[in-house]
Amino acid sequence: MLTIAELEQLLLATASGDQRAFQRFYDATSAHLYPVALRILREEGRAADCLQDAFLKIWLKATDYQAGRSPLAWAAAIVRYQAIDVLRRFPRDEPGWEEPDWEREEWGDDGEQAALYPAERRRLEDCLQHLSAEQRQAIVQAFYRSSTYEEVASHFGAALGTVKSWIRRGLLILKDCLQHESA
Repeated sequence: MLTIAELEQLLLATASGDQRAFQRFYDATSAHLYPVALRILREEGRAADCLQDAFLKIWLKATDYQAGRSPLAWAAAIVRYQAIDVLRRFPRDEPGWEEPDWEREEWGDDGEQAALYPAERRRLEDCLQHLSAEQRQAIVQAFYRSSTYEEVASHFGAALGTVKSWIRRGLLILKDCLQHESA
């Protein structure tokens, strides 16, 4: 795997239209980003198609990448949003649609966290511990499991505004923690 600095250079070169840099970025990251799509879509063919669409967006949005951010986390966010878009287009009665499994462990060893470098993963896990249980669970369900705010509110039996508040405050705490940890 390339270093964060090397991936960043590849993304910046991609933003300038360098196809070879984009190919190298794809080669270095696709195996780490595929599990992000697979975790959300739960079907290999759809996940592979989603990943290709996400890489097209990465190519087109490379100019939006801000140096200093984790290139892999930035790309993982694009893959995640692409997968959520695909998932939400499924009719709920179509095979492949499943209700969220709230009983699964909160932050397992598969899926989206596999796309993070070990040091970033450790920092994120450490910062998640600064949140209240409600904030942490709401954020994990909304962002890791791709649940809507309404689904999270229904799970907790809480008002939608309360859940949005938990998530908003939790994200602010995470942002401060991650910025402090990286300094």
